[in-house]
Amino acid sequence: MKAKTIKLYLTGIKSYQLDLGIDCTTFGDPRLERTIQGIKRDHNEPERRLRSPLTCPYLLDVLRHIRGSQYYHIVLRAAFILAFAAFLRVGEFTYREIDKLLGRSLSRWFLTKQSIKVSRDATYLELTIPASKTDPFRKGITRTIAATQDEGCPVRATRQLQASDTRRPHHTLLFCIRKQTQQAFTREHIVHQLQHIAPTAGLGQGKWNGHSFCRGAAMWAAQVRLADTEIQTLGRWHSDAYKVYIEYTQEERIRLSRHFQHNGTT
Repeated sequence: MKAKTIKLYLTGIKSYQLDLGIDCTTFGDPRLERTIQGIKRDHNEPERRLRSPLTCPYLLDVLRHIRGSQYYHIVLRAAFILAFAAFLRVGEFTYREIDKLLGRSLSRWFLTKQSIKVSRDATYLELTIPASKTDPFRKGITRTIAATQDEGCPVRATRQLQASDTRRPHHTLLFCIRKQTQQAFTREHIVHQLQHIAPTAGLGQGKWNGHSFCRGAAMWAAQVRLADTEIQTLGRWHSDAYKVYIEYTQEERIRLSRHFQHNGTT
């Protein structure tokens, strides 16, 4: 069994124990981490899957190819923009058809229409994420997202979504493919749309998938020189795990090397 698989099993067990109120301090034992590291050394780990990052310029290119006044276009734009602006993991803004059976309990686990509130002056919005892997006790995490007044403005996209979807109850899915049937906005749907639009927008085939949004947000935050603690705050990371999302192009590495050598000379 691979070390990554073992960690996933341990995470599942820890989550289950947290739900039952059982003490989980054992999972922080350094001997457990050393054991996993030993397994990694003895067993070759598979190569990490490549994921193309959807940084801010790429997002704007994609949005220019999602135009129209139909609900289909409005909801897709809003989902793309909020996923980037809030550093959302794909599981935090997509659903399965079976999830709708939760009824009014849906809001305890997934984004619903009542999860998002725009300020009166429309300068920001608040997005409450009811459950995520960074919130094991499901207390809910509220993210404040500023308006940008450009093509990718999250406040503008949200207000357009709300204006086009006034009849569905507040406890229903925030995003759905069709208002009438409320077809679930699935992971497969979002990935298919991104893979279809990205080449049309001139971004190439790439390795576009559900992680492209969070990875792209982390990379863009690094490119605009946000501090590590600021990136952690925006992305809800409690460690430096976000660094695995950050990669540099050949041009960026040359620039960094030049900057390093220039500042190192006397």
